Amino acid sequence: MLSTLVSLVATSYVAWYIERYEKMAVYPFDSTYTTPDASGEPRLQETWVETTDGARLLVWRADPAPGKPTVLYLMGNAGGLSERSDRFRRFLDQGFGIVAPAYRGSSGSTGRPEEPVLIADALALARSEAGPLVLYGESLGAAVAIRVAAEGVGRRLILEAPFTSVPDLLHAQYPEEDLSHLVTQKWDSLAAIEKVTLPLLVVHGDRDHLVPFEMGRRIHDRAGSKKKQFLKVPGAGHSGLWTTDTQLALFGFLSED
Repeated sequence: MLSTLVSLVATSYVAWYIERYEKMAVYPFDSTYTTPDASGEPRLQETWVETTDGARLLVWRADPAPGKPTVLYLMGNAGGLSERSDRFRRFLDQGFGIVAPAYRGSSGSTGRPEEPVLIADALALARSEAGPLVLYGESLGAAVAIRVAAEGVGRRLILEAPFTSVPDLLHAQYPEEDLSHLVTQKWDSLAAIEKVTLPLLVVHGDRDHLVPFEMGRRIHDRAGSKKKQFLKVPGAGHSGLWTTDTQLALFGFLSED
């Protein structure tokens, strides 16, 4: 009986740890509200979207130049919209429009982040855009972008440092433990990418210690896209991927017919 009790306590502790892992590692959002002006990019406008379940989502946006698409920018889980203002500036300088939503619990948006609602929010926003739309997903945002693209939305898909799934990430950190059955936020991008047929560009640093480089390769290889590219960024980790060469490849990909 004692061994059973110990086992139950151990299982409860592991479940508690996994719940904390998901909250701190998957959704460690910065809830601080900031305006585009305060972030140094006055060309962006602040808008708000009301969801069907009552959440209020902050969206930064700017219209594209004639003949250019809009980039639906789905950010990673570190920081908030303000930390991406320099990237938004570079897109705008090239004439691309921007639609950048803040996830629930991030950058002033209300609501609790969960996998199904983040997908639903992004999909609803993408479907509401009238003009040509390109999907850009960064880390966690790559998982969201894949799910949107899998529904046939968008014209092109760019993935920065994508992971195959949250259980795979957990296994990479704790290879001796099978904790996948305790994870609630699966984000199974490897399965979802098979449904994606959009032209695809995957960008990954070969020294990424948060999302292993091989995961990006597997996402690229498994994609259903007939036209796809994989860009290795030598010496880059999980950040620092926007080198001069990366930007040339990125904007070239966006400008292709």
